[in-house]
Amino acid sequence: MPNGLRALEAIRPDLKAALLPHHCEHEVTKSYDASGAPNASINASGRARLREHGELVYVPWHRLQSTLAAALPQGVLHTNHRFLGFTEGANGVVAEFETPQGVQKVEAALLLGANGGQSAVREALLADGPPQFLGMAIWRAVRPVPSDWPEVYATYGGLGKAFITSMLKDGETAWQGFAPWSADELDVIGGGRRAYIHNGASDAELAGLDGTQRSREQVGAERIKRCLEAFEGWPQHVRDLVATTDPLAVTEHGQFCREADNCQTYARGRVALVGDAAHLATPFLGQGSSQAIEDGLELGRAVGQHGFSPDALAAYQEVRLPAASEVQRWSVQLCRQCTSGKMDKSEFDVNIEQGFVKRQHAPLHPALAVPTP
Repeated sequence: MPNGLRALEAIRPDLKAALLPHHCEHEVTKSYDASGAPNASINASGRARLREHGELVYVPWHRLQSTLAAALPQGVLHTNHRFLGFTEGANGVVAEFETPQGVQKVEAALLLGANGGQSAVREALLADGPPQFLGMAIWRAVRPVPSDWPEVYATYGGLGKAFITSMLKDGETAWQGFAPWSADELDVIGGGRRAYIHNGASDAELAGLDGTQRSREQVGAERIKRCLEAFEGWPQHVRDLVATTDPLAVTEHGQFCREADNCQTYARGRVALVGDAAHLATPFLGQGSSQAIEDGLELGRAVGQHGFSPDALAAYQEVRLPAASEVQRWSVQLCRQCTSGKMDKSEFDVNIEQGFVKRQHAPLHPALAVPTP
């Protein structure tokens, strides 16, 4: 969103420039009902209204993540670490991680939980339990574009369901399916904990609910089968897009959120939460990445002003809590309205009317930062 791009540029102008080659321009947008009949689409006009307030850049998550990771200093990013817990002292934090080399302890001045809506750092800090299931299953995949697929951004909707396709770069397209799902069947799609990653079958999934060992390909095929059952009777080209997707490319999980009123602590002592870990919303408003980037900007500004200290994290919370809470509150409200069939405002209107896409950000000045202790 325009506000997220301005925040990224405020952190480092070259970060925004690095994203632009991955932008997927949707010159044509189409909207259909569940039968495939055209709707009067608000997508094109909505995007035009948003563009009046700044640039819009459509970048797949994996491109956004890899671009930002590539900008980090060499040697600071370590993967295959699973957070186990932390202890906090007067001068710092000791975090424990499970790694391929065994359990390792890391000492730091601050601990930041930027690890998603099912954050283990949040649980260790606040112990407020898992997020709330919203009664919806989501299937996603990135795959090669079929030879006969039109180059459009297309949405299909009806019966509390939605199916969205987006053209990407390099001959790929992304699809997403959203459908009602019973809480009683939540374990079938991964339960309350799930990493939303490509080829991300857990050991529990591979073992199966009945204990029968399966391959990752079988797990993926079962995900496709459930998606096709959810969209039974929908346009054949939509179902074909799902059916011919590589099973290893399909992710499956529930839609979760947290209420803004239950997310009133972003920082405590030397530990802070960032992005979805702090304020898990829904896909409505399209502000998830932008809010995380705004968090990062203000966190950097606070550390620059107060050093690597609890005062910095308190200053970060003071700025971001009211701003991110309002976005979170509207996002959850719109999702509930949509699933009930009573959505009276579009996410484009809310983004503009509430001023979310109009936000401006002063540049971050790393030269003013307090030296690392």
